[in-house]
Amino acid sequence: MVGTPTFCPDPALYPDPSGRADRICRFVRMLRLWEGKHAGNRFVLNPFQEAIIRRIYGPSTRDGRRLVRLACIWIPRGNAKTTLASALALAHFMGPEAEAGGQVIQAAADRENAGIAFKHSMEMIKQDRILLQRVAPVESRKLLNHRRTRGVLKAISSEAYSKHGMNASFFLADEIHAWPTAEGRKLFNVVRDSMVKRDEPLTVVISTAGEGQGGLAFDLWGYSLAVARGEVEDPTFAPIIFAADPEADWQDEREWHAANPALAAGFLSMDELRIKARRIEHFPADLADFKRFHLNIWQDGAANPWVDLTLYDRAEPMTPPADLEGRACWVGVDLSSVEDLTAVVAVFPDGSDDNRTYDVLPMFFLPAATLAQKAEKDRADYVRWERDGLLTVTEGNRVDHAAVIAHVVALGKRYDLQEVAIDRWNSTAVTAALQRERLEVAEFGQGFASMAAPVKELKRAILGGQFRHGGNPILRMCFANIRAVRDDAENEKFSKDRSTGRIDGAVGAAMAVGRILAGETGPSVYESDSRRDGVLSV
Repeated sequence: MVGTPTFCPDPALYPDPSGRADRICRFVRMLRLWEGKHAGNRFVLNPFQEAIIRRIYGPSTRDGRRLVRLACIWIPRGNAKTTLASALALAHFMGPEAEAGGQVIQAAADRENAGIAFKHSMEMIKQDRILLQRVAPVESRKLLNHRRTRGVLKAISSEAYSKHGMNASFFLADEIHAWPTAEGRKLFNVVRDSMVKRDEPLTVVISTAGEGQGGLAFDLWGYSLAVARGEVEDPTFAPIIFAADPEADWQDEREWHAANPALAAGFLSMDELRIKARRIEHFPADLADFKRFHLNIWQDGAANPWVDLTLYDRAEPMTPPADLEGRACWVGVDLSSVEDLTAVVAVFPDGSDDNRTYDVLPMFFLPAATLAQKAEKDRADYVRWERDGLLTVTEGNRVDHAAVIAHVVALGKRYDLQEVAIDRWNSTAVTAALQRERLEVAEFGQGFASMAAPVKELKRAILGGQFRHGGNPILRMCFANIRAVRDDAENEKFSKDRSTGRIDGAVGAAMAVGRILAGETGPSVYESDSRRDGVLSV
């Protein structure tokens, strides 16, 4: 996220040749606010709010039609984003953008949240007798009917299956970072698809930054960055991002101002932000939330990450795989139960015990039948990662362990494979198959006794840039999601139950490092385990 392009809040920078943006601004200024100390007063557009309107409604085609069809406004909490978005919805319902039979849709993660924007719009109408006379409200259904145009404004939530048949003209997607993954994407697509019959439809996404990789919000965030940086040319898309620089000092108040235009406007309290920042000294787990909700910095994984990802990303360059041939390696295998991510991580140590580096070659496995659902649930871009050769997708609705075994065997043929470490749980058949291939196998526990030393060594290597991961995005996701737990002696181990998403690659790496630290391959499990009976001859 280096170099997040922050939106410039100067209205003069955004031309309005058709006067359309000016008409929107004049309409919004006619509305009255309904809450707080300014209740009953006219809506005073601050410069950053006018700049947003001009950026969306100013660009026009040669025949005067609005050019922008999708706008993403990324702005932290406390900057009156819902108030502005609700006013824009009214502009399309009963203002200068209204059309006969128009459908203005306000959507959020659930019906309660969808009602927040609706309430803002409804209460603004109630402040003006003339506007109220033009509307037939059904507040119990979160619905407004315009008496003259027969247009509607309604709030909906993410049950997309019930939204077919609509014909939206304006679509407000509020706090999209909180939308449920699969149903949220369905809703977004259903409403957007319904707009094709309109001449000039407009979708406005307004949200704070989210967390994790994958999902609708992450896709829109990435596209917003790409267009804002000039990497993608799309004049119909307006990326409006207020954010601090992820690489800057989060305590630098200049970054707070860059991310929060309401500070300069005077309706966001600098004192409150300072109080929250000071509390982080005592509650460090709150730092990720502060960065996300008040600095608009996208968070990669766990709210209290096990390791700083900026340090993780500064790893030394990885040795090319071809140059690893002939080097000793250990492999960690973390098997999934049925349909989750399976990780096979080959680790190549180099150097002395005190300054050892590790080159890492991971491969991941998922079943094809559930790939799309898993991508949404895990907020992970599995489809692209498969295309890039980083993920093996097997047929059916469960991971094919035969493909996992074949991959490990292939590693053994190419590299100097010393040993395969595998989680004891649900591994009997795979362990037996690997043993039949004459590979050394060690069952590896997940408790403190087994995990404390490799977890400590992994952290040392990562902090020193000596965990050479080659930028593999799936492995990075796994490390981003880690939540570690500690025992009374301050030993750490990874916790799948407390982690925010898949951590299988990190677990596989830890198991491999654990066997490296053991200093010897050790006996095969079948030389000491009662399950050898019937598998090997005595």
